[in-house]
Amino acid sequence: MSPQVKRLLKILSGVVVIGLIAVASFGAGMFVYANFIAPYPSSSTLTSSLPFFPANVRNANFAPLKSEDVPPEFVTFWEAWEFLNDEFYGELPADDERVYGAVRGMVASFGDQHTSFIDPVRAAIMRENIQGSFEGIGATIRLDEAGRLVVADPMPGRPAFEAGLRPDDIILEVDGESIEGLSLQESVLLIRGPANSTVVLTVFREGQLDPFEVSIVRAKIELEVVTSEMLESNIGYVRLAQFSGGASEKITEAIEDLQEQGAESLIFDLRSNPGGLLSEAVNVSSLFVEDGAIVVERLKGGEEKVFHAKSSLNVAGDMPLVVLVNRGSASASEIVSGAMQDLDRATVIGEQTFGKGSVQLPHSLADGSELRVTIAEWLTPAKRQIHGEGIAPDIEVEMTIEDMEQEKDPQLDRAIEYLNGGQAIE
Repeated sequence: MSPQVKRLLKILSGVVVIGLIAVASFGAGMFVYANFIAPYPSSSTLTSSLPFFPANVRNANFAPLKSEDVPPEFVTFWEAWEFLNDEFYGELPADDERVYGAVRGMVASFGDQHTSFIDPVRAAIMRENIQGSFEGIGATIRLDEAGRLVVADPMPGRPAFEAGLRPDDIILEVDGESIEGLSLQESVLLIRGPANSTVVLTVFREGQLDPFEVSIVRAKIELEVVTSEMLESNIGYVRLAQFSGGASEKITEAIEDLQEQGAESLIFDLRSNPGGLLSEAVNVSSLFVEDGAIVVERLKGGEEKVFHAKSSLNVAGDMPLVVLVNRGSASASEIVSGAMQDLDRATVIGEQTFGKGSVQLPHSLADGSELRVTIAEWLTPAKRQIHGEGIAPDIEVEMTIEDMEQEKDPQLDRAIEYLNGGQAIE
């Protein structure tokens, strides 16, 4: 078999990688955040042409394809390649674009929006972004069952919300470029970009006949990891923006400070929190409980691993606790809120959460592209499904667009009412 054929098989089968990137953060495997993804250069920067196929291979001679070294399913691929190469009336796309399209199609056949292929240019930018600051539009997005890009949570006060983007808006194009067929990560890469630059989204909204454009000026998204304050009736309030390294230590300090100020109960706000490190999800949960399971990891084949609370971290004792969530609460946020429910430790108030309960392992492929493969799922201690389901609040309270525009917070108000002895709303 020629070196070119071997190279094709390696890339298409995904069995050979030149580097394995460890899943360092739970958020990297659990959630895609529109703020954290950057725009990519135009396709004109893709100048390399990959010599996957020998030029002398023609339909008349398929002997190389019938070699015992070539899986039978690749014979069909080669036949299709050759017919298109020889007969297509028009300009042929570059070899790499055709192969990437084939890989995307293969990945799509698995029916998992988080198992994805990212081409070399976008993959390089994504790796650079891990080390850079976060600049974007301030919204979380997802793919729906039909594969459409949907706005889950335009964060109040951020560029997306201020420009008029709303929950459940369907994004059709980014700067005039269709995102049909792109993975979730690749679509988000188009949306993010440098602060003060503009991105134009073509959006379809239910109730309106035609799509319309929304121009958004990107900004640097500053996320203060932990904020806290004393509220009325000796209620302490702590908000966690993301489960980054050291989050549990910062929350410990905040809770201890609130206790010194006389806090007798707590509101823990996880709204619009996209997730982060699994270790921090376990540690943060441990601040509120002394023992018990926090999350169950289920691997391929059914093998399970249980992560337990660390009693030494418990700082809140048995203080009455409310956890606030919304549709932008994802992954690690869902682990914590689900654990608090299953352990009967807290009352969860707000809206149904995002529903991201799977973890992806990224592989760097030979040409610099990246393949992300879903390798496990996360369940609550009672083994409730998180992925695709989310965490249902004990008390459902909607936050409307009008509430946001008028800077009202009925979810926080309901949490205060509950801790003051208010009954659950049926």
